[in-house]
Formats: sequence, structure tokens, C-alpha cells
Amino acid sequence: MPAALVLVALLGAAASVRGGDLLVWDRPITDASVALRGPLIDRIALWVTRLGSTPVVLGAGLVGIVLAARRCRTLALVMLVTIAARAPVEWLLKDLVGRPRPTGARLVVGTGFSYPSGHVLAAAATWGFVPLIAALYVHRRWLWWTLTTLAWSTITLVAWSRVWLGVHWTSDVVGGLALGFVALSAAEALIDDRHRRAVTACSSGRLRHPPRRLAVRAGASVDADRPRVAAMTAERLPQ
Repeated sequence: MPAALVLVALLGAAASVRGGDLLVWDRPITDASVALRGPLIDRIALWVTRLGSTPVVLGAGLVGIVLAARRCRTLALVMLVTIAARAPVEWLLKDLVGRPRPTGARLVVGTGFSYPSGHVLAAAATWGFVPLIAALYVHRRWLWWTLTTLAWSTITLVAWSRVWLGVHWTSDVVGGLALGFVALSAAEALIDDRHRRAVTACSSGRLRHPPRRLAVRAGASVDADRPRVAAMTAERLPQ
């Protein structure tokens, strides 16, 4: 997480100098993307980018919070705070950095400053919780991995679409991905701490009726019949 924070800060600092001229790779990547456009892949990018739009992420986030609340109220609360804080943090950083968006060859309208990408942050703050929610319900390791792969593929594809559509520079989406990683790591750490406290209280006898499911990090409940597919328990997946 510290490395991701440093990356966000460095990219933001560079993006604030002369409109991001120090980020010399951004313009060539955007120009190459424009040159490679075609009707089919453009339609795919337009569809994918909607997965990071406000109506979609708010709707998906609400469903996720409801599902999480049924099994783990701590996860539901962390999701609510993360989703609610995403927009103010995005606007604050954009105003601080003040980087202009790419000009010309846009396939969609983009408003406001460019760094970091709001669509990427929104996608990370929503789809990034899919592995944790799935861990509360899924009984099969392969299914959890499938859902996790789909979630992170969605976030990555949203990042790609913003560059392809000409509304963000590559550094904008990389910064958004890094910031999303920081937010999700912090959320995971909070849930993990809650899990350890509950387990400690249970083992010491302070909880007369321990909760049936304690889920933290990204894997499964503590029920013995659930797969320990990631770190939603105190254990980690074998390498």
C-alpha cells in the first residue's frame, strides 16, 4: 500500500506541472489508441466504460451493501463509507492537480480535470468489493476465483476504455487504479482487524454467542464447510 500511495503522489505531482508534460508517455499512447480505433472495438469501449458510470456503480454498490449486510455488517459499513467518500476525494484531487483532459478525438464527453480518472475510482470502489461479498456466499474455490477475476477484469477494462475513448491520459487511469488499490487495502485491513478482535473475544469467552460467520479480507467465512479461497479468514491461500 505505501508504494501505491507514493505512485499516486508522484503521478499527481508530475501531472500538475505544465499540464502533465513530464509524463512523456501519455501523448504517444493516446495517439496510438486513436490510430487503432475501429467501429467494433469503439462500441466495446463505449459499453465497457458504462460499468464505471455513476448510475451503474451506485446501483451495483447498493446491491452489494444489501448483500454484505445480511452476512457481515462491518463489510457493509466499510463499503458504504468507501463508496460515499469516493466522489469527494476524486473532486479534491482533481482540483489540486488541475490537469487538463486530452483534447480532440474524443468519443465521449468528459468534464472537469483529468487526474485521477473518476470512472476508474468508481469502478474500483464498487466492483473491487465483489470478492469479499462473494466470499460470504460462495462455497466453491473455483467460483470465487471466477468472480474475482471478472471483477478485476472489469476495473481494468474500464481503465482501458477511458484512454481509448480519449477522455483520460494513461497516467490518469494508472493513478486511479493505484488509489483504488489503496482504498480497498485499507478497507480490507479494517475488516481483518474486526475479524481478529471477534475471534479473540470468542476464544477468551467474552462472546457467549459468537457470530456464525466472520468474514474478512477476500475469501470465505469461518464455517468449516466453506472454501478458504483467500484471506477472508486469518489464513492465506497457498502459493
